[in-house]
Amino acid sequence: MELDELKNRWKQLDNHVKSQDEKIRQLTDQIIASKVKSPLQTLRIHCIIAAIIAPFLLPFFFWAYNFVGLTCADWQKSLLYTLTLLFVGFTFARELYFIYDLSKIDICKDTVIESLRHTIKFRHHYKWGVLIDLIIGIAFITVAFSALNKEFMYGGFIGGIVGGFIGTKLYRFYNRTINALESALLEWDNEK
Repeated sequence: MELDELKNRWKQLDNHVKSQDEKIRQLTDQIIASKVKSPLQTLRIHCIIAAIIAPFLLPFFFWAYNFVGLTCADWQKSLLYTLTLLFVGFTFARELYFIYDLSKIDICKDTVIESLRHTIKFRHHYKWGVLIDLIIGIAFITVAFSALNKEFMYGGFIGGIVGGFIGTKLYRFYNRTINALESALLEWDNEK
């Protein structure tokens, strides 16, 4: 009789331990999933805001050009307006593509490896986007200084400093957020 009672107690204890282990595993998965979702959501929101703001850059640039008073050759004006359209159009298209890239990362559907692959692809696309932005920015500054218009040169200089500062801050922000996303995915992979 005592042996049967001891066996029953042992079974109950074993079931209790198994249920506690399952609860711990579920909580761990939830915590790690939130660690993955947080940087992913941050990147998505940032890209959506950038895509919304990008078209409004065009009227700002054109207002600034009129405010400064472009007294330069027609070819320089044309080149400047073309670079402006290219910069704003590229920025808008790039942000839409980033949103598409980030939508491919689905931790509920994909494996960790697939999510990591999409994250690495996003990082690669982001770095190419930064390089193209840098090239367009250098072309802007070159055109600004070639105009030999004092106000325009100041604008190019100030634009280069402000653009470099904002670009550096954004680059660091994106890198930190992508690193956080990758490390959360790796942590999740280690837990599974």
